[in-house]
Amino acid sequence: MKTQTQTIVNGVNVSQLFETIDSIKENKKIAKFNFRAKNKWIDGTKNQTTVSNFYGACKTHTRENPHVFVKDEPSVLLGNDNGANPVEYLLAGLAGCVTTSLVAHAAARGIKIDSIESTLEGDIDLQGLFQLDKNVNPGYQGINIDFKIESDASEETLQELIELAKKASPVANTVSRPTPINVKLDN
Repeated sequence: MKTQTQTIVNGVNVSQLFETIDSIKENKKIAKFNFRAKNKWIDGTKNQTTVSNFYGACKTHTRENPHVFVKDEPSVLLGNDNGANPVEYLLAGLAGCVTTSLVAHAAARGIKIDSIESTLEGDIDLQGLFQLDKNVNPGYQGINIDFKIESDASEETLQELIELAKKASPVANTVSRPTPINVKLDN
């Protein structure tokens, strides 16, 4: 019987991380994931999105407790401020994904992180949303992420980690390159 020592760095089970990487190298099919969300318009600018199941590692997984996100606009954008707005959710998703990527890559390298905080901001011009100027993109003009990281690692190593995290983050890659979005009416 083989006993395996578990190595935990930054709360990440590094032993399991490398086992997962080795498994993917052996069977690329387990790397394919399909995430799903169901959205329902409530009223005005308020929407509710539920995420319950997803496909990954060659099977469908159903969460015991689905996650529900309420989205609304602040009053200046005609909402009732019942939740963050969709572009703020995008920033939250980006922050979480880049941070998780950073922590996982640091753990894989054996770099201990004591704390990470980040501030994200981006500019949007409503002329694009309202189609007042066809030259104005309705999305973010750019997004800035400022990290504050406490670690014994050198500043150079931390800079390498944040660049690697940006490069490896699925959300960062989705918003920084053209991603096809297909829409259809489903009756």
